[in-house]
Amino acid sequence: MTTATASPASRVLALGAAEVRLLLRNRTAAISSLFLPIAFGGFFAFTFNQGAVGGPGIWATIAALQLVLTFTMGVYITITQTVVARRQTRVLKRMRTSSLSDAGVLVATTGPAVAIAVVHLALYAVINSLLGAPFPVDVVPLALAVVGGLAVCVTAGFVTTIVTPSPERAQITTLPLFFVMFAAAFVVPVVAVDSWWQALVLVPGAPIGLLTQLAFTGGTWAPGLLGLPAALPGVLSLVVWTAVFTLLAQRRFRWDPRH
Repeated sequence: MTTATASPASRVLALGAAEVRLLLRNRTAAISSLFLPIAFGGFFAFTFNQGAVGGPGIWATIAALQLVLTFTMGVYITITQTVVARRQTRVLKRMRTSSLSDAGVLVATTGPAVAIAVVHLALYAVINSLLGAPFPVDVVPLALAVVGGLAVCVTAGFVTTIVTPSPERAQITTLPLFFVMFAAAFVVPVVAVDSWWQALVLVPGAPIGLLTQLAFTGGTWAPGLLGLPAALPGVLSLVVWTAVFTLLAQRRFRWDPRH
């Protein structure tokens, strides 16, 4: 099949495969996006579980931290670095003149990070099962945490490129959201569902912790904060943050290098 007759999907896949090869050639990016999330996620599983079979609450915290690690380090930071690097070398601008649409270019550029995150989640499932983790009593909130967390971190990555002048500076500009999401995801699973501490669900990362907690301990539709179904505030928070980041990216995203 020639380039002229290739379908848009095949061109996106080809460009995505090229991005994977570039990622693997960059040792620093490969370590931070591929290996560190698994290393830290495995460490949390071994340490928090203390070598014994923990209860659902413990595993909810472990799973929440694993999800946030993958979404922030493997998706958010990687997308920010990748997009800024391609922008600085004018690759993004050149790709806009190809037969791919703008959306196709961005999907191909960021798709590998999302695919890697899915692989991480599968590895976490294996590690946790071997360590005696119980199966979630309700997979719906866990699925919502995965889909919503990915959406938030992908869109946040594009927003962060707005204030990131170079790939090297991405290590600094991504830190605030990384720490906020990690801390919020750690705190929320250990507080009561009907506690006012659940107001933290408004903070990015907290909905992942809340929904993961409900997946392992149950009570997805039980009355929670303000009498609402326990899962609803987390779902709404993920939707709102995704919408906010998407709107900011649409209005401020730059294809040309920053000077």
